[in-house]
Amino acid sequence: MIVLPVRLAELLDQVDGTRAATLALDFAEHAVDLESEPLAERMRAATVEYVAAARAAIALGRADDRLVRAHASHAAAARQTPGHSEITLLHDSAVRLACQDMLIEAGAMNRAGRTMLTCRYVARTAQSEVGGRSARRAAAGTDPRKADRAARWEEARWQLHHVIATEPNPHD
Repeated sequence: MIVLPVRLAELLDQVDGTRAATLALDFAEHAVDLESEPLAERMRAATVEYVAAARAAIALGRADDRLVRAHASHAAAARQTPGHSEITLLHDSAVRLACQDMLIEAGAMNRAGRTMLTCRYVARTAQSEVGGRSARRAAAGTDPRKADRAARWEEARWQLHHVIATEPNPHD
C-alpha cells in the first residue's frame, strides 16, 4: 500500500523558498474551500485578501502596504469573528511561512514573535482541519474517527496531486 501522507511529507521536505510558500498558501485555501458552512463574510473577505496580498508580496519580493493592511485586517477579523479559530490559524501559518520576514522588515510583525514553519506543517494542519471538520459532521451511526481518517487521507491525496501537478519542469 502506498501511504500518501508519507510520500507527500517526503516531497514537501524537499521544497523551500517561494515554492514552499506558494504551496502552503494553496493548501490553506483548499482547506477553506472545503468548508461546507460558509465563513462569516468579514472573516472570508479578510482571509481572501490576506492570501491574495501574500501572493502579491511573494511576486514583488517584499511586503507592500497591501500586505501590511491585510495582515492587520485579518488579525482584527479573527479577534472579532468567533468560531473560526482553526481556519484563522491555518491561514496565519501559511502567510507567516510565506511572508513572515517581509512583515518583520516592514514593521508589521515583531521579530520576537517569529516562528519557524514548514510547508509540511501547513499541509498537516490543513489535513487535520479537514479531518476534524469531517468528524464533527459525520452522519449519525458513522464512526467520527473513521470519517476523520478518511477526510485526512483525501486531503493528503489532493495535496500530493497538487504538488505533482504544479511542479515546474526543470527542462523548460
